[in-house]
Amino acid sequence: MSFRITKSLLLLSCYLLFSNTVFAQNGDPGTVTGTVVNPEGQGVPNATVAILTSDPDSEEILEGTATDPEGRFEIEMEPGTYRLRITFVALNPYLTEIDIESGETIELGRIEMQDRQEELDEVVVRGERSYVEMNFDSRRFNVGEDVTSLGGSALDVLDNVPSITTDFEGNVSLRGNQGVQILINGRPSNLVRGGTDGLSSIPANLIESVEVITNPSARYEAQGTAGIIDIILVDNAELGFNGNVRATTGYPQDHSISTNLNYQKNSINWFLNLDFEYENEPETGSSFQSFSADTTYLFSEDNDVTEQEREGNIFFGADFFLPNDQILTASSRISLERGDEDGDLLYTDFNPPANQIYRSIDNNWDVLRQIDRENIEDAKERDFDVRLQYENRFEGDDHRLTADFDFEFGSESEDFLQTGTDVIGISEFNNRRTFSDEEYREIRFDTDYERPLGENGRFETGMRINYEWEDNDFTSEEFINGAWTEPEDEFTVSDNFTYIENVNALYAIYSGQAGDFTYQAGLRAENTNIESKLDLAGTESSQNYTNLFPSLFLSYTISEQNSLQISYSRRISRPWSFYLLPFTEIRDSRNRRVGNPDLKPEIGNSYEFGWLRRWETGSVLTSFYYRYRTGVIESVYTIDGDGITTRFPINLATEDAWGVEISADQDLFEGFQLSGSMNLFQSESEGQFEGELYESSSESFTSRLRVRYRFLESWNFQSYMFYRGPRETTQGRRGGSAFFGAGLSKQLLDDKARISLNVRDLFNSRTSDREVIRETSYTNNNYSWSSRSFRVTFQYNFNSEGRR
Repeated sequence: MSFRITKSLLLLSCYLLFSNTVFAQNGDPGTVTGTVVNPEGQGVPNATVAILTSDPDSEEILEGTATDPEGRFEIEMEPGTYRLRITFVALNPYLTEIDIESGETIELGRIEMQDRQEELDEVVVRGERSYVEMNFDSRRFNVGEDVTSLGGSALDVLDNVPSITTDFEGNVSLRGNQGVQILINGRPSNLVRGGTDGLSSIPANLIESVEVITNPSARYEAQGTAGIIDIILVDNAELGFNGNVRATTGYPQDHSISTNLNYQKNSINWFLNLDFEYENEPETGSSFQSFSADTTYLFSEDNDVTEQEREGNIFFGADFFLPNDQILTASSRISLERGDEDGDLLYTDFNPPANQIYRSIDNNWDVLRQIDRENIEDAKERDFDVRLQYENRFEGDDHRLTADFDFEFGSESEDFLQTGTDVIGISEFNNRRTFSDEEYREIRFDTDYERPLGENGRFETGMRINYEWEDNDFTSEEFINGAWTEPEDEFTVSDNFTYIENVNALYAIYSGQAGDFTYQAGLRAENTNIESKLDLAGTESSQNYTNLFPSLFLSYTISEQNSLQISYSRRISRPWSFYLLPFTEIRDSRNRRVGNPDLKPEIGNSYEFGWLRRWETGSVLTSFYYRYRTGVIESVYTIDGDGITTRFPINLATEDAWGVEISADQDLFEGFQLSGSMNLFQSESEGQFEGELYESSSESFTSRLRVRYRFLESWNFQSYMFYRGPRETTQGRRGGSAFFGAGLSKQLLDDKARISLNVRDLFNSRTSDREVIRETSYTNNNYSWSSRSFRVTFQYNFNSEGRR
């Protein structure tokens, strides 16, 4: 796609500087106002709005302005007949004739500008959004044409987004910080209620774009010290009946079939999404541990796991278009999932020379014993969601009220059995099993109100009520003397844990404009009340605290192509329920994980300065940032005299982190696009636990490169590369990681269908390598999930334009 730089801004500048012509009309000036939006309904900032003479052959500009950050504009003009023209890079110009009478205010409302289109030799090339749309408060990554993630999940999509990294455990980090708030369509979702594992259940084909907000305003929930990742799902609403069906098959076994349907008639739009998936993937891992204190021991562990998952999702509902620009949406989601895991663990104990810490194995050492253990797990999960959303637009789009009520509930159960066989030597081992049953309920209510104030001001306010209840029943047993009994181990006691969290919030924001400066100041207040209880142990815990979260943004528009912004926000990261459960996982009897119900939240202050530069064929955003966090949650490792490692989270440290991030995209030639990002940062962390100092000073580097090439009208090739450098931690070191992926697709059947092939981690190089280095011990964990994969996807669209 080729673009032409608009001449409007240049002509407007020449007129304002050099014109000596005075246009006089009789009567008081009139006013023309409106809001410029793109095809997605988002305000277009810094668009050029110009009033021209009524002569269609004349390009003479009489008056002009630029839209504010929300896309609004206002121009005063003497009475008369004129032409109004709006231009913006990559969007089709908008032109209309207006008649201004004395003292009249003309409200044009929402003016939707379309993606630019060109016609060459009777072949229409549709205007296509850039993969990256960069603004100061957010960056939007349009994944609708990303063939490298087809057939995958939301985690596969996030792997391709700059600033974001994911690991084998499903953890998501933003600029190296896991304190991320993940939203679905701008709202919290039970898919990420207790972590990010639920992202693997969102098919990539349902994702339209990913919005990254590194410094959110007070409008957003304060959860997440790193910022916000908003996953925007596809909206296929069109008049009549439309939709698509899709089938994917892959290796290792990864099969799915889905359909998205819409039927709109009169004032109601019905929608239905169905998705069914089956996966069977191998995973491998190994660990090595050396300990020397009162006793000396060394062992290695090899882990091979096969995991099967079967999942079905149903999402349905309707949009009701009511009189006076009101919309009511009622929707519901049902998700059913079952997973089976079969793992084989081989432990080997060695007899090395005493009183020394080792970091590798000497083949001359004697093997004391070797134990083969099998883990079998059966897990089931059911999630239900009922939601009502309401929107009322008053006098135009700038004055509106929205409300959202959401009720989510579900259950999850997990049955686990561990058996063992002595291969070499004799060990004291008993078969073990655990049963975990969890139920949860969550109710949320949000309402937001916004309206203009004066000529350039804008006021927003809102509230949020969130109530969450969880009940987890845990049973642990050992097979002793021919019977299943509760173990005497203090770590694996059976009990019932209940958790209640209630968060209530109020916020207010004022934004305005003064010349070339735009500003926004906001304040959010959140009260948090947490109660937890262990029924059998009789222990209870409660927290009640109120926090204020200010946000401040100041932008300066140099031109349509250049802007600067400085911002500040304060955030909080409350621990997920996964970290709070005080029960011990025993799937690896040498390595235990236990939660901590007394965890406190992290608090973070973030400062950022950015420069955004746009041009005809690309853009670049350079950001300098600094973040200070207190109460940083980290998992601490302790080792007892039997060589058993226990890992549990605590509020360990404070952290200073600063860095520079550069994101850019460029059209090199017709059909060929290149985008990339680089993040170089440094962090200083320090904390104490049980009298021992934990500290680190680390520099790290991440980078991404993405290539896209459209050729022969119907072919689309894409590839990406990712690198994450090694990083020092407060307890050791995390190794670097790099991987490569690519995809190729072809349009079929007059663009109604598409077939694609993609490969992820082609060189199978994506692994997790972590070291824990303490005074009396050394531990190395190396894990590789089924990273290299191949997928073939076929999609057919009916009564709608082809997607992805």
